[in-house]
Amino acid sequence: MGEQADRRRTDTRRRVRAIALELFTEQGYELTSLTQVAKEAGVTRQAVLHHFANKEELLTSSYEELLPALDVIIESARAHPPSTATRMRAIERFDTLVRGEHGASLVCAQLNEHALRGLAAARTLRQRLNDLTRALATGEGPEGTMRARLALSAVIMAVARGRELGGRQAERHRAALAVARSLIGSETA
Repeated sequence: MGEQADRRRTDTRRRVRAIALELFTEQGYELTSLTQVAKEAGVTRQAVLHHFANKEELLTSSYEELLPALDVIIESARAHPPSTATRMRAIERFDTLVRGEHGASLVCAQLNEHALRGLAAARTLRQRLNDLTRALATGEGPEGTMRARLALSAVIMAVARGRELGGRQAERHRAALAVARSLIGSETA
């Protein structure tokens, strides 16, 4: 019975977090209340507060699960000699991350960047994305850094702006990878 209760608790926590990320993305972090999250999740506000002390903790828990996966991509990119192949492997891994369970966290972070500036977890995530950008950058100048950041943004955009971009999800991801490849595919900036 204890194991089943633990599973229900974990399921509720995940569902609340997923719905919160969806609402943060759709209407903004600042405009989303825990009461609204609870209503959409089909639980009471008290149930949400049982799992998360506040909205910041809710978002922070999502980022805490994302960061180790992002760190693996960063370390792998740093561990190999800089090349187009290394950069594309990192972009493909990032694409898999964005399309997976952590995608909502990255989309939320990108679409709410201004509102989340004051949150420690958001600063940490932004730093990790900067680390990945530097690992992917070609050359020393700002152009290489900009190309790397735009490549990462293209991958996130395939999820964040899917309906606006049109096409099926698989087509958007192929297009995002093609754009990323064109941005970071050169050995020199």
